[in-house]
Amino acid sequence: MSGEVRADPVELARVAQSCLDGSLDLAAALRTARADTVLSTADFGNVANAGAQTEAYHGVEGSAGTATERLVTVLEVDNESLLRVAFAYQQADADAERRLRRKHRNIPI
Repeated sequence: MSGEVRADPVELARVAQSCLDGSLDLAAALRTARADTVLSTADFGNVANAGAQTEAYHGVEGSAGTATERLVTVLEVDNESLLRVAFAYQQADADAERRLRRKHRNIPI
């Protein structure tokens, strides 16, 4: 099974921009959440297990932050990869056009 795979470089660039926008939005949301939702031991009140609750909260907060940072990185890498593929397709199209123009000088392409 062989066949040519085609992709529109402009559409790939649009998807790449969407990945970049998503990574920026996600990073901004993480910064906001970290600034606005940080709890201290005092926020858990005077219950006997406030220390354990604080520790659990910070463990979950840290894990969620790390996971979100990794998603931001994945989106940034996807953006770069999609732009490279878009450029490669654009370059391949330009090369094919040049070859056709050399071979068929009088045919408008």
